[in-house]
Amino acid sequence: MKIDERLKRAAETGNVDALYSLIHQDANVFKRIDKMEFVDTPLHVAAVAGNTGFAMEMMNLKPSFARKLNPDGFSPIHLALLNQQTQMVIDFLSVDKDLIRVKGKGGFTVLHHVALDENYLHLLCRFLDVCPDCIFDLTIERQTALHITAEKNKFEAFKAMLEWIQSAFEDNKSKRSKILNFQDKDGNTVLHLAASINHPQMIKLLIECKEVDRNKTNESGFTAMDVLQRQTVGDNTESVNILNSNPLKFQKLSKFKILKDAVEEMTPETMGVLLIVFSLVLAMTYQGVLSPPGGVSQGTTHREGKSVMNTFTFLLFYISNGGAFLISWVITLLLLGTVAK
Repeated sequence: MKIDERLKRAAETGNVDALYSLIHQDANVFKRIDKMEFVDTPLHVAAVAGNTGFAMEMMNLKPSFARKLNPDGFSPIHLALLNQQTQMVIDFLSVDKDLIRVKGKGGFTVLHHVALDENYLHLLCRFLDVCPDCIFDLTIERQTALHITAEKNKFEAFKAMLEWIQSAFEDNKSKRSKILNFQDKDGNTVLHLAASINHPQMIKLLIECKEVDRNKTNESGFTAMDVLQRQTVGDNTESVNILNSNPLKFQKLSKFKILKDAVEEMTPETMGVLLIVFSLVLAMTYQGVLSPPGGVSQGTTHREGKSVMNTFTFLLFYISNGGAFLISWVITLLLLGTVAK
């Protein structure tokens, strides 16, 4: 059974007046459509045609149509996205944010589809911000959107999603651990999938996350390292070395790189001021070692030439002073190196 041709034409042309004219003629026109299990409702038709005004009118009149699947297994928001009607997708979510979680063919939500197409990268974090729990939605293969980005080698989407997870669940270690170690129907975690395509950048980003379990095995009993060593496409030496390495090393290097990048983005005036400040800190901390506060003991006692401070206070001063000296020295070198370039 199909919908009334007049209703279909109204949806295709975006004619809201024609829609209400049909309602006047038949008050139960939507009721009959709603009884159908799989159908192209007027909302589906409007989504394909890109008639946002008509679609929003339908959302207002019959919200249940937004969750119906057509015979191809797509809801209106799926069709809007797949037909590049980005603004309509955003408008749909402004009415009902949980439409992100409506599953279509293959168990795919719109988040799964966005993860597959990096042309929609701008929508990825927007979807996640609107409905954070959609990150846990699974396809019929028990894959999250993060699994899909790794399996299909969508690195930019993978990176954006991983950064979002670390930020959004910063204070929730259990959620970070759940999503990063979730296993699909074959027992593969995201790390297994990154290893299966021999993607060193993905592997590096994953092992920098403390929650990622490198020793988790899939249904075949293989760890990510086993999977990596069994793949024969290309040289896997870099990936193997990364997976074998200490992730804390990469975290430290990453933090240093962030600092270096921040220095390089500074204006010459800012770098000049910071050079003066850190040069003064270097001089003061160096002088503090030569002449500690309170001076040194005089006379012929056994403490002659030693600091007048007691041992605990002296150690506290020495460690903090040494730390300040070291940090200032590193930043000064970075500033000088950037100025020299």
